[in-house]
Amino acid sequence: MARYVVAAAALASTAAFQPARPRLAPPMQMVAEDGLRLRSIAPERATEPLVDEALVEEALRSEIADFVEEALGVDEDALVVDGGAAVAPIVVEMDLAKATVDASEGLAGLGGDAIAAVFGDTVRRRLWTKADFMHAHAASGAYFLVGAPLWLLYSHATAAGHLDAVATWRFDGPLETSLLVAGVANALTAIPMARFSSNKMFDVTDLKANGFTFGGAGLTLMSIWIAAWFSGGYPAALLPAGPAFFLLWASVCAGTTLNWEIMLQQNFEAAEEANKEMATRGGRKTDLERKFKTATPEELNEKAILYRLASWPNLTQLLFLYSLCLPDAAMWWAGVVERYPNQGVLGYHYGFASAVGYALSMFSETLRDRKLVSLRVDLIILVVGVFLPMVSVGLDGVLLGDTVTVNPLDYWRQFHDVLPPSQIAEVLGEVVPPPSQIAEVVLGEAL
Repeated sequence: MARYVVAAAALASTAAFQPARPRLAPPMQMVAEDGLRLRSIAPERATEPLVDEALVEEALRSEIADFVEEALGVDEDALVVDGGAAVAPIVVEMDLAKATVDASEGLAGLGGDAIAAVFGDTVRRRLWTKADFMHAHAASGAYFLVGAPLWLLYSHATAAGHLDAVATWRFDGPLETSLLVAGVANALTAIPMARFSSNKMFDVTDLKANGFTFGGAGLTLMSIWIAAWFSGGYPAALLPAGPAFFLLWASVCAGTTLNWEIMLQQNFEAAEEANKEMATRGGRKTDLERKFKTATPEELNEKAILYRLASWPNLTQLLFLYSLCLPDAAMWWAGVVERYPNQGVLGYHYGFASAVGYALSMFSETLRDRKLVSLRVDLIILVVGVFLPMVSVGLDGVLLGDTVTVNPLDYWRQFHDVLPPSQIAEVLGEVVPPPSQIAEVVLGEAL
């Protein structure tokens, strides 16, 4: 079937009801291909907001629905989004919100002007939009992603100069608490915007949304929970709920890994299908393929690295979380602190750095989704986010010396009854006499 393009001509039917305004870029284009496949094409962001967003959205939705029924002969609910996930209605409302720049006055206007002045108008048009309610996600993210790394560096530097006082540190003060609350707010406010092929939140068929919701928000919340556990202010009343938390975080980690693997498989299958179709056409590309660059093998390999770095390492968190989630974790922890007085500092830094790493990687994913960074840059930022907690643990191991341990065998609950090599030597030394004592006993009996 011939290819049909529905552009923003739908807005013409509403022109009689709107005042004169500057010319805007089309808010949405829908491309119908092969009769039953529909794909939304990301629009160019306008520099001014739509005059009447509700009216424009309704008109656009109506025009597209009418076109689909007349031109293709099928109902809009029977269509599928490119990639196979069912969607109804056709227009994803979040796409329209992301295409609408917030040019309001007041604090929103000042925030947008500040972003434009520092990062340029393109960044403002693609990030400062109506998709972010009251810009809560942007505000909390700015505070957390700027303040949290600075605090982490300051905490490491301070620990190096005040080793004796570190054991008395608590991390439930106003500054640390405000940073963790900002991290929680940043994670939760990302969820409503994570809709790419569906208008429903938590739609498991929207795999990209799952990545943002569970892989981004879920893992960030898990890391903040870890930091709170080691902060010194974790409520004792929550300790019996440890097994429930373990099930929750295990579901997040395993679900994220499974989701990214499915997405990766779909990417490779789609690329293989596209290559076969091009081969049947003698290597000729369609108009759509010429307009939108298809993924190269190098890009697919980079995506494979990207997805797996964002998923598989998360499963190792479960080994660590097991120690924190048993109902008698407080007793276990008291024994650990007795041997390693500053282990709580290392644990808090680890959870805190993990939260920063996850938030940073999902911010990078957002920038790539808004066409502000490339896949290569996104991969580099993800690598930084993955290794940031490891660097933090390494720094604590060097700066805090024998008052902490980085060896899981020394303190993880599943290895609690397994003594480290140094202690095994001590025990053996007490049980087995040294050779000199053995010789004395033997010679004494002989005489």
